[in-house]
Amino acid sequence: MSPNTYRVKEVFGPTLQGEGLHAGMPCLFLRLAGCNAWDGRAETRAASACPYCDTDFRGGGSLDLAGILARLDAQRGATVNPGLGLVLTGGEPLLQADAELLAGIAAGFAWVDIETNGTRPCPPRPPNVFVSCSPKRVAGQDVVVEPDWWKVLIPDQEGFLERAFASGKPVFVQPTCPDGGPSGPLYAENLQRCITLCLSRGAG
Repeated sequence: MSPNTYRVKEVFGPTLQGEGLHAGMPCLFLRLAGCNAWDGRAETRAASACPYCDTDFRGGGSLDLAGILARLDAQRGATVNPGLGLVLTGGEPLLQADAELLAGIAAGFAWVDIETNGTRPCPPRPPNVFVSCSPKRVAGQDVVVEPDWWKVLIPDQEGFLERAFASGKPVFVQPTCPDGGPSGPLYAENLQRCITLCLSRGAG
């Protein structure tokens, strides 16, 4: 695979960004295949850094930048909203994304959010490309990215909270869903922990 070819799992939308500083804003999603925190197989989920992950990021097809932009244009269709953004996600998108990809996709959207686990540095990026770090404890791989904001999963990644707060960047907390979805007693417990953290540590 050449440096300018990327393995793409899916492109979808328009929809709404559900997380971070662009929550509620219209966007497309570009999901790159592959992850370094979990191999995506059900039998290895429990021992992975993300046992709560429900995303299918395996497989996909190889596309160059022109092919990706064509897929995005086709998905955009008749959407003419000048504020339309793009979420670059995975798996772990920074395993593949390079400066050429970031520049290419940024030119066609009002904003781009990269959703990363933080274990890979972000390449040079245009000013409308933002890094959202949901940090994960991946064996032998430190969190090295400098994000624009943090999304800390509670309680599984709560150990990263102090680092996130110390960075001076916005911090969002989100409950994990151990019951197979946003329901059930364990989810309710995690949600209450998030509320407690927001009330005690959140700033207006």
